[in-house]
Amino acid sequence: MIAKAPAKGKYGKDTYGLLRYLFGPGKSNEHTDPHLVATWDPEWLEGGAFAERHRGWLARLAREIDAPMTGHEVDLEGGHVYHLVLSIPSQDGRLGDTRWRELVEEAIDRMGFGPTDDGRAGCRWAAVHHGPSKEGNDHVHVAINLVRGDGTVAGTYRDWPRWRQWCLEVEQRLDLTRTSPSDKTAAVRPTRAEVEKAARTRRPGASRDALRKAVRAAAAEAASAREFIALLEQVPLVSVQARWSSTGELTGYRVGMFADRSTTSADGRVWFGGGSLAYDLSAPMLVARWAGVNDSTTVSLATRRDRDVVLLRATQVVDAAQQYLAASVAAGDVSIASDDGDIIHATEDVLIAVARSLSGPSSNAIAEAADAYEKAAVAPRRLGPPYWSGMAADLRAVARDVIRIGLQSKRVTTGALVTALLSALMSLVLEVATWWQLSHRPAQAAAAHSAAVMIEDHGATLPTWQVSNRSSLGASRPTAALKRPDLLPRAPKPTLRDPGLSPRRTR
Repeated sequence: MIAKAPAKGKYGKDTYGLLRYLFGPGKSNEHTDPHLVATWDPEWLEGGAFAERHRGWLARLAREIDAPMTGHEVDLEGGHVYHLVLSIPSQDGRLGDTRWRELVEEAIDRMGFGPTDDGRAGCRWAAVHHGPSKEGNDHVHVAINLVRGDGTVAGTYRDWPRWRQWCLEVEQRLDLTRTSPSDKTAAVRPTRAEVEKAARTRRPGASRDALRKAVRAAAAEAASAREFIALLEQVPLVSVQARWSSTGELTGYRVGMFADRSTTSADGRVWFGGGSLAYDLSAPMLVARWAGVNDSTTVSLATRRDRDVVLLRATQVVDAAQQYLAASVAAGDVSIASDDGDIIHATEDVLIAVARSLSGPSSNAIAEAADAYEKAAVAPRRLGPPYWSGMAADLRAVARDVIRIGLQSKRVTTGALVTALLSALMSLVLEVATWWQLSHRPAQAAAAHSAAVMIEDHGATLPTWQVSNRSSLGASRPTAALKRPDLLPRAPKPTLRDPGLSPRRTR
């Protein structure tokens, strides 16, 4: 179950307008049977004194919901209507009006909108059910007037974490499809205005999404803040501005698309800070990522010139990371704050590197896999500065080397090594899916599993000159596991004493 705000936001000023929409046909005639399932006053429900719907019934309901606000002459600047949607996925079927009524009444009390112990009156509210959504999800809309019966205003501070926690408890109690807890590490989605602006200007997508991909690619290739900014300056149609401290450290940056204009900013351009693209792309997080880079974790320039050596090392590092995660899964030791979380996040850099280094249909396929994996690459939130583990630093190092040397070669040995790297990467991503499954994070598990399937399905699209044996992708790794990330017995966690694959935590 999820609680979410509508596209226009959760606050509004027109109670009647909202109710008229909820009881209307909807934008795509999806409102098949709009009716009340719960209200602050049961007399508005079926069998009650006010249940009979006649001309003016909806307007009267809106006036009654707004009565405390009107009577106490309270005007909330941000809007007095609090609107949200409670929804379950289509595979959970239908809950029914009785169950929805119980859940909404429980939520009203849990979130502090009902009467309080110190005698304050509750808010007035209504819950509307109008059939499944276009995706088939059963849901109800809840409209609440934030002004209580005594004229005070209900608080909504940190409401989304509290809604998330309540939804998780309901999922467990009713055996609904599990969703992930709120950790604020997901990429920031484009707003409705950004999406509509992209459509008006006939751009393929919102600027926020395009910039996030460009910043991620530059962060994967860079080994320092200076190099990161220089790489962004080379990206076509993207502008970047950096802020440096007196000691030369990166303290912040912002990026924008040349074609994305604004009438409100001083320079007429729309800017996005790194943290507004994704939590792990903020300047402090990127600086911490590069802090783990040193000479011992990168291949020397002379060695880098030998493509086969770089590919072989990359495959070894990816294999070692897969074994490390497999041992954690076998031991049931899954914590996002552990080295496992660092490895999972660094795996995205390797996916980006391979996608950028390939050409042809397979490049698009791996790029799609990297996009799908983004949700699984959850950067751990920590109270102190995050120091990436040694193995994560090794993964980032080989990712940079792969980008710099490229994977294009007509040598048969190189083609076989590319296949081996893709096979190892597929197994690592699949292990990440299993790890997330054990952590009870189905959304992240599904994202990683989808990426692994993409890598396997498109392995045969590599050109013949690039891969000597197409069928070798995944040949030594059971593809049946891709259909479901089961938790299988694994070997004990390796100690990783190989000096080239150091287990250290770098600062």
